[in-house]
Amino acid sequence: MPLSENVQDADNMTEETAVGPLPEIHCGDAYELLDEVEDKSVQTVLIDPPYNINKAEWDTIPDYIEWLTKIVKKLETKLRDNGSFFVFHNDMEQVAELMVSIKANTKLVFRQMIVWNKRFEGSSKKGFLDGYVVKTDMHNWNKMAEYILFYTFDNSHKLLEARKKLKVAQMTISQEIKSKTGGLTGWYSNLETGRNLPTRETIVPIKKHLGLDYEDIVPKFNNLKTHHSVWNYDMAKRSNIHVTPKPVDLLENIILHTTDKDDLVLDCFGGTGSTGRACINTKRRCILIEKDETYCEHMRETLLTVEG
Repeated sequence: MPLSENVQDADNMTEETAVGPLPEIHCGDAYELLDEVEDKSVQTVLIDPPYNINKAEWDTIPDYIEWLTKIVKKLETKLRDNGSFFVFHNDMEQVAELMVSIKANTKLVFRQMIVWNKRFEGSSKKGFLDGYVVKTDMHNWNKMAEYILFYTFDNSHKLLEARKKLKVAQMTISQEIKSKTGGLTGWYSNLETGRNLPTRETIVPIKKHLGLDYEDIVPKFNNLKTHHSVWNYDMAKRSNIHVTPKPVDLLENIILHTTDKDDLVLDCFGGTGSTGRACINTKRRCILIEKDETYCEHMRETLLTVEG
């Protein structure tokens, strides 16, 4: 059975689990277990892979970019056409190499680099981090941020494919929405070339002539009108078993912006289960994959009970 078919059904939740469906936890190699995830079933992929900066034993990986690209390519097949892909990192040279590799080897389209700022007014850690700013013997600016790469798919090709298949002239669609003076504009051609995305208004004639819905073309994004590309979030408290957990509220922000209730989120570097906790809190379904049995057991103990 594909992993995504085995996630607890939110409609069958008991009153005790009404906080949200419990995640499905699988222990093993991510690359191998991803074969069991149903293709095009995941709304958001959210991964925090090893950064290959020798932070721990698991953080030293030979042929790192090749290794991570192989996993990204497999994750690509699991995403829905209107899905989103996020990957955390903090080493800019490796980020640059990874971005080039993703562009060369996948159909994922880069949308934004989000900067997670850890030192900001109101942060519980600001006083502590200020100490690094005033150190006398500094020879560079201290790194107090991490980066999140945000990707989606470009589905504009579906417009041209459907139009050719149905033998609809571009002009036929274009003339459905005219300028204020009654003239023709390039609104539709800009959609077909990927320069713009359909709106709820422009999808109406597209659906009429081509049968395509908004969700067929436009990546899901719930504009909560709260964030731009620099995010201020406190660092998560260090776990007794993991040195780099991610803050649950930051993960919730990603999930709330790119999924709806009961959508499926996938994290194949589950760690201590922060993504799972964020999904429970936001009532999203979740698949967690983790190679380390110690982390897997921790997730089972903390996530698979309501009290966790």
